[in-house]
Amino acid sequence: MTDTLSSPVTSPPAPDPAADRPDPSDARAQRIVIGAAMTGNAGYGLLSTITILYFSTHLHLAASRIGLALTIAGACAMLLGIPAGRLADTTVPPRLGAALSYLLLAATEVCILLVDSYYGLVVVLVAAAGFQMTAATMRQTIVARLGGPRASVFRAKVTARANLAMMVGMAASSLVIAAGSATAYRSAIVVCCVLTAAQGLLFLALPLGLAAPAAKTLAADGPAADGPAAEAGRAGSRWEAFTDLPYLSICLIYATLVLLETVVTVALPLWITQHTTGPGWLIAVFGVANTLAIACLLTRTARKVNTPRRAGRAMAVGGVFAGVFCVLTALASGPALLPAVIVLVIALLASIAAELLTVSAEMELTMTLAPEHAKGQYLGLSQTALTAATTAGPSLVTLACLTWGRPGWILLGTLLALAGLVTPAVTAWAERTRRGGGVDSGWGASHRR
Repeated sequence: MTDTLSSPVTSPPAPDPAADRPDPSDARAQRIVIGAAMTGNAGYGLLSTITILYFSTHLHLAASRIGLALTIAGACAMLLGIPAGRLADTTVPPRLGAALSYLLLAATEVCILLVDSYYGLVVVLVAAAGFQMTAATMRQTIVARLGGPRASVFRAKVTARANLAMMVGMAASSLVIAAGSATAYRSAIVVCCVLTAAQGLLFLALPLGLAAPAAKTLAADGPAADGPAAEAGRAGSRWEAFTDLPYLSICLIYATLVLLETVVTVALPLWITQHTTGPGWLIAVFGVANTLAIACLLTRTARKVNTPRRAGRAMAVGGVFAGVFCVLTALASGPALLPAVIVLVIALLASIAAELLTVSAEMELTMTLAPEHAKGQYLGLSQTALTAATTAGPSLVTLACLTWGRPGWILLGTLLALAGLVTPAVTAWAERTRRGGGVDSGWGASHRR
């Protein structure tokens, strides 16, 4: 207050329209990252749809054993998120780490064709999940560095485009499933491996040095720091992400809210077919509508959720929408066909709004609140939380929504709403610790918005 009164009264400088535009080299690098994400996700959309059927039909494995193998793989991958991020901060250039991880992932996917036993499948899935986690963490670190002060918007753009490509892959999988032969399945797996390898090679086309945003701003004061080693010099605690309680809390909240995606993909189709009078084709319509909405609206939503405070509020509203979705879905069981369809459509709209808001908020919070010198480590923590939710999610939502029925839907909806509603308080806590010189004392000064 005193400093403001004693200084000359001047109008704030007009915002520079080009401030958030990347320089030409960064714009080229951003296009490469988007292209790589789309290439890889087209393969992922194809592979994720057909592998379960391939394991079941052509390897003759029971669904319970396949589920157990996937759970083991996800649990093992969780151990690698933060170490991979630490490597991106200190030792391994993220472009090389991402490229190598995706190339190794492609080689591991080829091994699916060679598996002839259950234990061999577990080993392959564990390796694949580990390389996937490492690659995703490295990629998020690259996105954070290329996105600059609007990293969450760039990340939303990457996610939206990747979702469109994944939808193409999922559509292609229907042709494979229609063919049904082992040759068709194996050919599709080979195509997925090629796309994953191409994704890794695209990351090699990125500039050799991807300077962290803080390093760019310090370039005038000394030699440019364009590699992980420079970031290591500014690192504080070796594993400081583990001690950043506000950031841990935000990751836990989002891990809870991301259960909504599992509900939509796992529990909702079974609920519609087994407990409502709604027609089965609604499942396909809902899936396409959800994917298109996220692909078309996520970037626009992320541009509006452009501060931690707005992100906290968006997460709260998104949590409430998620709760409304669960309650409406529970109420859809029992009514006649037309009322059931109307209720389910309204529930779908609520789920889309919830996902748009919570995903945009998570991107803003995890990108912005992560200190520059440990960006990879923090983003590795957020990836770990996401993997934990997607690993445990199917079992949890199946128990709550299908075993417990209506009470389970309402209980889950209440949990999601409460998780969202506490986010503004946790966000304020995170902002205080940074402005007060806690985890990243420079955060308050460097935050532009």
